Amino acid sequence: MKKLLAVTALLLSQTALAETITYEVEGMHCGSCAKSIKAQVCKMDGLEKCDVTVGKVIVSPKAGSTISQDQIQAAISKAGEYKIINSSKSK
Repeated sequence: MKKLLAVTALLLSQTALAETITYEVEGMHCGSCAKSIKAQVCKMDGLEKCDVTVGKVIVSPKAGSTISQDQIQAAISKAGEYKIINSSKSK
């Protein structure tokens, strides 16, 4: 039982420490744009969370994974003529 609690605490602490990166995307003006981008970005390996709203892509890499802005931009570009114009990180 103590091992189970220790493992649970460890997993929760890793989830709590997960970094969230928000990318502002130029050219994404409607729900259809967001849907196209989501289809490309959210299928990337190594993501814990992925959400796309009009003008923004929000991702959280899995523990131990690193996903660069260039990789996110490449996925966004597969959906059309969109460009990351800003990014911010939070925990």
